[in-house]
Amino acid sequence: MSRNIDVLFVEPGKPPCQASVQNTLAAMEEALGGSIQIGCFLPQRVLLVSREDTEGLVPNRCRPNSRACISGPFILCAVSEDESLFESLNTPQRVEFQRIFANPGEFMMVGDTPFSDPDDVADKVYALWDDLKDGESLVLTKWGGRYAG
Repeated sequence: MSRNIDVLFVEPGKPPCQASVQNTLAAMEEALGGSIQIGCFLPQRVLLVSREDTEGLVPNRCRPNSRACISGPFILCAVSEDESLFESLNTPQRVEFQRIFANPGEFMMVGDTPFSDPDDVADKVYALWDDLKDGESLVLTKWGGRYAG
C-alpha cells in the first residue's frame, strides 16, 4: 500500500496549488492524463512531472531560465535521497516553487508550436511569409497573462 505525498499541482492559467497524490507512477499518470516524463531542478531536488505527449495541450509555463514551454498541467514533488521514490515537498521547496511558477506567462502559438518570446514569434512568422501560398492561412493564438485570482 502506497502513501500520499504533498505536491504542487500547476494548471494552465492558474496559480500552483497544494495537492496530495498517491506515491505511485500510476497515480501521477492518472493525475496528468497520460504517460509522464520527469525533469529535475537541482540543487533543490524537486522533480517536474509532466505529460510526455503534449499534443493539443494548452501552454502552461516556461521552464525557469529557459524559453522551453511546459504544456498542460504538471506536478512538482521532491525526490528521495536514493532517487528511487517521489517524496513530499518540504516547506522551503513548496514556497520557492510557488513563487517561481506563480505567473503563468504569455505564449503565442504559431500553428501548433508554442513560443514564449515575442522575438521568436516574429522570426517564425517572417520565415513563413514567403512559404505561404496565395489563400493559405496560419493560425496565431495567444495564451496566458496573469491569472485572475
